[in-house]
Amino acid sequence: QLYYPGGPPYIGTARDMYRIAEKWSEFAPRVHKEYPHLLAEMYAYCIAAAHLQLPHTLIDSLMISSAGVGGEGWKFINDIPSTEVCSFAAKPDHSIHPIPSVIHYCQRYSVDKYFYGKRKVPHEIFTCDFPLLVEPPMDIGSGKYLSVVPNGRPESERKEISAEKEKMDGFTLCALTKATNEAMIHFKDKHCEGGGGNREKTYDMWASKDIAEKK
Repeated sequence: QLYYPGGPPYIGTARDMYRIAEKWSEFAPRVHKEYPHLLAEMYAYCIAAAHLQLPHTLIDSLMISSAGVGGEGWKFINDIPSTEVCSFAAKPDHSIHPIPSVIHYCQRYSVDKYFYGKRKVPHEIFTCDFPLLVEPPMDIGSGKYLSVVPNGRPESERKEISAEKEKMDGFTLCALTKATNEAMIHFKDKHCEGGGGNREKTYDMWASKDIAEKK
């Protein structure tokens, strides 16, 4: 029981992963039939590994996903000085602060009116005309922004969040926004005429619109 209830990311040999994949694909439809819900395929993976008696070493420092959830590497984020959270997330250096190497961004991350959600990433980001994302302020996570307005909702729905929540979501916001912008810049460098393209940081994911456009 201690060696099988694991989730991604997985690290294994090609031989072991091939064996698991065979049983995983066999068990997944049967598991889904009994449990037709989200994560059924992950339960099938665990069953396949147990069936083959291939125990896993579970690591809780490799990945972060949902702020404050156990079994994830949030301790390392909390150890970063609050005033450095955003700048460090945008340009991490493991020799200064060791942090998890993977963000499993299946959640919605919000602080004040700054937001990142995988289903809100525009399909047009890898085009020359689309602007870069609005980046959060460098002091996010410092304890200055202790409330959040759900994306696209009115100011009247603002609610308080803890300093710990601000720090964790602030880190993820800064890391994901910076990484997305860097990927967009790389595309523009390689595919836009003269290495140009729109490089204004004006697409507000919270509002789901380009704030540079005329109303």
